[in-house]
Amino acid sequence: MVGTVRAARHPRTAGAAFAAGLALGAGVVFVALGAIGAAVSGHAVVLVALAVGAVAVASDALGLRVRPQIRFQVPEPWRREMPVSRALFLYGLLLGTGLTTYVPATAAWALPALSLALGNVRLSVAIALGFAAGRALPVLVLAARGGERVLAERPRGQRLLRVLVAASLLLALLAGTVQAAGTIASPAGDPSVEGANLAWQQPGVGGFLRQNGTTAQLPGNNPAIGATFVAWHNGPQLTVADRASLTPLTVDSVPGVQTIAVSRSWLAYRTPTEIHVRPVAETGPGTTVVKVKSPAQLGRPALGVDLVVFHRATSEASWITAVNIRSGKRLQLRYSQDALLLNPSLDGGQVLYVKEARCSQQLRIGRLGGGGDHLLYEIGPLAGQDLGHERHHTSQGEHLPCPFKPRVTKKMLWTTALSPTTAYVTVLTPGNGGHTIPTLLAVARR
Repeated sequence: MVGTVRAARHPRTAGAAFAAGLALGAGVVFVALGAIGAAVSGHAVVLVALAVGAVAVASDALGLRVRPQIRFQVPEPWRREMPVSRALFLYGLLLGTGLTTYVPATAAWALPALSLALGNVRLSVAIALGFAAGRALPVLVLAARGGERVLAERPRGQRLLRVLVAASLLLALLAGTVQAAGTIASPAGDPSVEGANLAWQQPGVGGFLRQNGTTAQLPGNNPAIGATFVAWHNGPQLTVADRASLTPLTVDSVPGVQTIAVSRSWLAYRTPTEIHVRPVAETGPGTTVVKVKSPAQLGRPALGVDLVVFHRATSEASWITAVNIRSGKRLQLRYSQDALLLNPSLDGGQVLYVKEARCSQQLRIGRLGGGGDHLLYEIGPLAGQDLGHERHHTSQGEHLPCPFKPRVTKKMLWTTALSPTTAYVTVLTPGNGGHTIPTLLAVARR
């Protein structure tokens, strides 16, 4: 390939065509894998990707033979039968896929698995560009320096390249594992987010607001932020204030208020059995959006432009419902009879929520209208599975095993918040005396 670039009448143009073909070929493959991963993402996919990545790191670090290897060369006649730049573009297109010709390092096989596991089109584009650059730069540099036979005559160069690739892949795997869920604060929970600003509740202490790199305690509990506002309550006294100065804009009494949500136009709050919405600059009870009777339970409300979203759970099923505040129209976003769907939050036409099922607890995200929800974070279920039958008796009957052996945990996923880049979730951990300790986690949004 180096010789083909050097033989072109205009090497720079030919090199650019080769690089463009690499980028396009890699983009098609890795973006497709990222889109597939978004639809099928799960615990097993991530484990397989990590296993493939670990094998690739070991193979390249030890200099083992690259396996599997596709024993196919790009068609040599192309450079004689068509303009060199067109031939190089097509060569790049084939090489960019990473799946149709020889590969120089085992890491090339780990990248498709990594893209599939990430399930993120934007990150897949980054992987594709990195892969294309990694294949293009050695060819272009050697073509410019006239070193067509450098790698063949000096195998240590290829060996060093594979070691560097292994190190890069290892760092990527470690970074991805560490950043999968980062702790924001503990004890802390019930997050509310607006852009890069974040508010949360610390049990027994009060609300906190982090903005412009500074964290400060608020003069109240269960804070919520939205647009330029911040809201909190002290017992029944509910305050809406300017977020920058904390100057109160409205203050009134709301008996039984427990949680709050605020947006540019609306304020929503929940009491033990009701959710109310009102214009953000007004006081009073506003409009009752939903009312339930015990033992049914309502979750914390979340606000979109003109939507209020919440979960409702009974002993028979759970729902995530959106209500158009202006028209009163209701939309059932999610429904389940065999899992708890909890504490949704909104951003940009996407809904984030917790799914508590028999095999795992999951933080999931998807479009408001449904279809294509994918997994962001997962821990084990709160209870294990029995055999489905008495010991020493027949095993006939209904028993639905989990796809993998669940690792039972005492932790519980709870409230959520969603920004354009990050999903936040509260993890409740049992403490002494029947109390729970909340921890606020941040997960990269896909």
